[in-house]
Amino acid sequence: MTSTIIRRLLVVGALLALPARGYGQEATMSGTITDSTGGVLPGVTVTALHEASGNTFEAVTDERGTYRIAARAGVYRVTATLPAFSTVSRNGFELLVGQLGVVNLQMSPSTVQESVTVTAEAPLVDTTSSSLGGNIDPRQTQELPVNGRDWLSLTALAPGMRANATDLGPTTGERLGNREFQLNMDGQEVSVAQGGNRGQPRFSRDAIAEFQFLSSRFDATQGRSTGIQVNAITKSGANIPAGSLSGYFRDDSFNAADFIAKDAAGKRMVLPYSNQQVSATFGGPILKDRLHYFANYEYEREPQTLTVNTPYPRFNVQLTGTKRTDMAGLRLDYQLSSRTRVMARGNVFDFVNPYELQSTQLGSHPAAAEDFRRHSEELFTTLTQVLSNRAVNEVRAGFNSHLYRTGNHTSRPDHPQAANGIVYGHPRIMFRGFNIGGNVRTPQDNSANVYQLRDDFSLSFNKGGRHDLKLGGETLYAINAGFGCLYCMGRIDAQGGPIPANIEDLFPVWNDVSTWNLAALSPITRRYTFGNGQFRNSLPEYNYAGWFQDDWTMTSRLTLNLGLRYDVALNVWANHIVLPPIIAAERPNDTNNFQPRLGFAYTLTDRTVIRGGYGRYYGDIITGLAGQMNSLSNTAVVEIPNDGRPDFAANPFNGPWPTREQLEQRFCSTARTPTCIRRDTGENFVAPPAEFTKMPYSHQVSIGMQHQVANTMNVEADYVFVGSRDERTTQGTTLNNINLTYDPVTGVNYPFSDISRRPFPDFGAVSMNVMGGRSNSHGLQTAFTRRLSQRWQASGTYTLSWLYDMSAPPFSGNQPVPFRVAPDLGGEYTLAATDQRHRATFNGIWLVGRGFQLSGLYFYGSGQRFATSYGGDLRQCGQGCDRLRPDGTIVPRTGLVGLPIHRVDLRLQKRFRLAGRVAFEGLLETYNLFNHENQGNYETRESNANYGQPIPIQSLAYQPRMLQLGFRATF
Repeated sequence: MTSTIIRRLLVVGALLALPARGYGQEATMSGTITDSTGGVLPGVTVTALHEASGNTFEAVTDERGTYRIAARAGVYRVTATLPAFSTVSRNGFELLVGQLGVVNLQMSPSTVQESVTVTAEAPLVDTTSSSLGGNIDPRQTQELPVNGRDWLSLTALAPGMRANATDLGPTTGERLGNREFQLNMDGQEVSVAQGGNRGQPRFSRDAIAEFQFLSSRFDATQGRSTGIQVNAITKSGANIPAGSLSGYFRDDSFNAADFIAKDAAGKRMVLPYSNQQVSATFGGPILKDRLHYFANYEYEREPQTLTVNTPYPRFNVQLTGTKRTDMAGLRLDYQLSSRTRVMARGNVFDFVNPYELQSTQLGSHPAAAEDFRRHSEELFTTLTQVLSNRAVNEVRAGFNSHLYRTGNHTSRPDHPQAANGIVYGHPRIMFRGFNIGGNVRTPQDNSANVYQLRDDFSLSFNKGGRHDLKLGGETLYAINAGFGCLYCMGRIDAQGGPIPANIEDLFPVWNDVSTWNLAALSPITRRYTFGNGQFRNSLPEYNYAGWFQDDWTMTSRLTLNLGLRYDVALNVWANHIVLPPIIAAERPNDTNNFQPRLGFAYTLTDRTVIRGGYGRYYGDIITGLAGQMNSLSNTAVVEIPNDGRPDFAANPFNGPWPTREQLEQRFCSTARTPTCIRRDTGENFVAPPAEFTKMPYSHQVSIGMQHQVANTMNVEADYVFVGSRDERTTQGTTLNNINLTYDPVTGVNYPFSDISRRPFPDFGAVSMNVMGGRSNSHGLQTAFTRRLSQRWQASGTYTLSWLYDMSAPPFSGNQPVPFRVAPDLGGEYTLAATDQRHRATFNGIWLVGRGFQLSGLYFYGSGQRFATSYGGDLRQCGQGCDRLRPDGTIVPRTGLVGLPIHRVDLRLQKRFRLAGRVAFEGLLETYNLFNHENQGNYETRESNANYGQPIPIQSLAYQPRMLQLGFRATF
């Protein structure tokens, strides 16, 4: 491990030795210096002193009296000097991440006064940018109550946020493989496209200084997301050595009864729960004013109970295990001079959860629970150089590695892969409205190793107004490797009849497959899916981007934000891999991804700004999709129709499990015989043909205003439209099947069992990534902010929105169906899953006095829509057609609306000063104070007896009232 890190440091160091032409500093300070008559003053030296670290940043005003400083986030003392004029200083100016802070100063002849200190508040309106979002400042980041201490949960407070629970990213999901979220830490992209949210890194809350949330219309310097950018910065050391030690403790003795779990008497019960978190930080100077360090470590232990909730009481077991999280980091900052500085940061994250259910497995049999592990490592470095009073360069290089592993708990000594050491894993069983489920690729071992280099150049000049140009480019090279045991455990399609009345007797021991009576399922089994072959694969991916951004201040009232970005991602479809006859040719890369960004900010008065604009934004593709195509080329997945034997479900091959070579010899494409077998893709998706390999993108439009009500408060309101195109979608809830043909008169598919009508008669069910979806979001985003004054601060948001989307257009073979089909078979445009009409938040911090502080937040969300189905393949599609009812009517796409969410979280803390800089704080936090029944998931299959009922979910956002005791010692 040590030698690997040293090698990576050498690579990063070599990259930094290259000529730097970059720009992407944490924040920017600008302003105009005038004399007492209002005339501009060129040649004034402006010095910004970062109060914590002692770092200094300098600039000289131009012929218009303006200056611009690329700076770090933090609190500054700003000083302006010019011979024959008094020195003017501004103290306590706070600059937030991603912010353009304006400091205008007025100077007088030195004969009047030698020095002047001003204390005016900075303006709260942004007169130069049309991007939408908000900042979560250092006080909010550290002082607001957060259940689980996941700082990303605070994204709920930003205008434009639309998720009710963040989990590992502030979205309501990745919309079936379309990247909507990008996390940037210290200017480096750290979110990964491997495995969606399952592979994302985490960072200790005590390591995060602050962050910015951009909900839409960010400028051309940022991309690879059709929706959200989160720009966070980590803490750094200061001139004064300082550290902290904190502990946070939750226990079921302080919790309210669970909303779903009941005891034997039918009474709601308190679930066993315990959580302990310990965090330590320390930072300080190595060389005063120049070289500083900051280190952190956090440990979390959580004995947990996962309650299974199905219509079958004997399956409703409680699974108890201990989750563990470890997070550590080290950051170094070195200011070589007022014009050159270097930052280096490394982080490590480990997570273990012995019982985890993916969202698609909620409401399933307990066998679906997996042992889940994540690990990530990051190493990043930044070199910033001020070339002149008008030009700044910055280069960033880094490496990040992400790994996740999954395994089953179901013992199976006769597992088909037992010879390779796999003796855990049950056959997945699909009934009508119920599953004995699990990921069909488990066990899995997936990783992504990403190498990055980002290079920018910034130049300011005056011509027809002031231009602040940003030019840049970046490259990301990723090696995505993985092991996925695709269908090696087998899958039984038991939807040929009702669920057996004695189902609980057929599966007496939930985690011991040797006790399961699989043969009894044979009368209702339609087919068996099985895979064998090379389950390990590796794919490279190449991402390149370039951009141009000009923030052109045409007049004192009007600023235009003009940008153009280009992104290209190579090999995201495993472009060279074919699967004849379905995909017979290699696919080209989507290379026309030009993205214009146009915005304006018009100052009506010094307190009111009108802003708006348009932008086009390309997203990323979850690389697991390329891995699935690669996997299909290296494995043999087959569909075995029920041959009528009474033990078919337990012994589908009527003998030993075949090898890949033996399966291929029996392929119908090899020899069409009465006993030939058909190749399947199951839950793996083939890449689309060449004309449909497109990257998802969105059109974003906004118009609104921002108004400063008083010196400490501002309000804003914006109408926002986001129209996403070429999204990946499916016909059904999660799958589709392109190996169907359709009756042009009825618009209904011919039965999948009629092999003669299949476009690919030698294949079984075939899922394909269809990049033909679209969605449209309309929203009114409003917010107010009151900064800290008179011992309190507060902010709030309200959003009124509508979200519509379209299911995948139906395909027959590798071409779209040319006529209209039944609504449940594709192309239906309705209100979308996750559509939520109203959303409101409020948060505040009050310095009560005598060492007491009270802080809290309130969250409200109206009922959210969920995708619904009947829960059975009555269309006889093979897979993906799950909305037809027995009476011939169709279940609406999103027919279930959940209950409203109300949540109040409070923190009360008391600070005791012990000696010198040593202090101790006691903390009491309560989450969901009024114990409102908040639910985050429901049974959405109508044929399930629990349809419409809540399903247990592990997210802390939906738990009953919880209490946390904590302490924090600072020194």
